[in-house]
Amino acid sequence: MPEEFSAWLDGCRRQDRLSQERLYMHFYDRMMMVVKRTFQDQDAAVTILNNGFLRAFTRITQFNGTGSFEGWLRRIMHHSAADYFRQNKLRLQAETSLLPETEVHDKNEPAAYQELLQLLRFLPPATRMAVNLFVIEGYSHKEIAAMLGISTGTSKWHVSEGKRLLKEFLIKRNA
Repeated sequence: MPEEFSAWLDGCRRQDRLSQERLYMHFYDRMMMVVKRTFQDQDAAVTILNNGFLRAFTRITQFNGTGSFEGWLRRIMHHSAADYFRQNKLRLQAETSLLPETEVHDKNEPAAYQELLQLLRFLPPATRMAVNLFVIEGYSHKEIAAMLGISTGTSKWHVSEGKRLLKEFLIKRNA
């Protein structure tokens, strides 16, 4: 973290716009990668990201300094993505969910991980969301169920179905 990070946090707690802007710019790329793993549509990703930052700025006093700020912010972004998904569920399920050719990822990620992210694009939106939260982000089925407004059994089914579909994609790809 930059030396001025604690000053930015203090400024954000005072609702100082310049501090909020600096914090936003510092975490923008990393949080965009988090959002883009689930929502590849640029407009949706920006909406989710901005809603997440707004939520973070309004709740910044709840961050007490224990643990990583980035981890706290990532969790907020996941909740923002889940909220967006719940609000747009019918529209998202009706649309095709293919990514554009350009994508956001860290160049230091292993090739297998990048391939997994590529394949996630082809999963149905609800399944992609559950698989991303469970496999990549490490949330429990109970947490996923609470975020998405589904039962834990449904979360488990989406993850199982996602794994099955990913396996099929890999078999077809390597055939």
